[in-house]
Amino acid sequence: MTLNIAIIGVGLIGGSIGLALRGAPMVKGITGIDVNPQALNSAVKMGAIDRGAPLKEGVRDADVVFICSPLETVPGIVRAIRNHLKPGCIVTDVGSTKQKVMEAFAAELPPGVHGIGGHPMAGSEKGGVAGADRYLFENAVYVLTPPGSPGQEPVETLAALVGQMGAQVIIMDPSRHDDLVAIISHLPHLVAVALVNQAAGEPEALMLAAGGFRDTTRIASSPPEMWEEILFSNREAVIHRLEGLITGLNDFRRYLADRKREEVRSRLEQAREIRESIPRRKTGLFPVTCELIAIVPDEPGVIGSIGATLGEKGINIVDIEILRVREGDGGTIRLGVPSIADAETAVELLRETGVKAWLR
Repeated sequence: MTLNIAIIGVGLIGGSIGLALRGAPMVKGITGIDVNPQALNSAVKMGAIDRGAPLKEGVRDADVVFICSPLETVPGIVRAIRNHLKPGCIVTDVGSTKQKVMEAFAAELPPGVHGIGGHPMAGSEKGGVAGADRYLFENAVYVLTPPGSPGQEPVETLAALVGQMGAQVIIMDPSRHDDLVAIISHLPHLVAVALVNQAAGEPEALMLAAGGFRDTTRIASSPPEMWEEILFSNREAVIHRLEGLITGLNDFRRYLADRKREEVRSRLEQAREIRESIPRRKTGLFPVTCELIAIVPDEPGVIGSIGATLGEKGINIVDIEILRVREGDGGTIRLGVPSIADAETAVELLRETGVKAWLR
């Protein structure tokens, strides 16, 4: 069985979904829907969609509809398309919170149409369809949040379709999802905002800001209007987790005031152990099997040369990250490979070419 896909909102995520599904065995055709005609034209030219169409016409023959628009627009879009969806159609979204979306699906979708929440744990600093990437979801976690008693077949169909994007599917209760993203996404954003605001009126502090401050606060540069909507859409979970964070910070304040070094050390050690248990990966929750570090010279084509060296021996680089660069001197990169045997061989090969490398 092949499926007709409709993508409402052909921007970064919608465009990436189209590119990732292009030519997939399960996909018959992809229709794009967007209020911006230029975005649709660009999406057609780059191969993210087969054609553009108005909203109601675009969803009429769809087997799966991806709503890739801002969270606050989802209920209105569902109301607009509800009477134009064929029986058996699956409607999903890509929003970063799920409880409100699932409530909109339950209230607005007609019987026989299946609403399943979705959240791809992937993104980019680039915006719009021009930033779309067919590999954006490769090895990334993609959470699906079915209703309380979903039909098994629609969930399996959507999971299989998402799997053809290269993503790793996790099925989760909507409220559980929202609580977890409050911890790993929404709370860190508020912490970054609070840290940056601590530096208000302190220009000398910003001059001293080094890697730790910059890395910790990078996400504070995200669009405020987007984060305002995200935070209020998950207000209850964020408040709950903020209370826990405030308690933890008050504990540190008390330990420092009372000079309780053992308590401070215990909390620091606990945090390090938990942090080290995070799967090492570029995106998603699934770790690469083994990692190595290499110090490379600053010259054109050096990363391609490393890839060719390892590729000749059949070693696949499943993850890569540039850790630091000093112009003229080179930089440090992290490589993820499938196995310890691959990592050991890779280190030997790189050393033979004069690259300093070691297992992480």
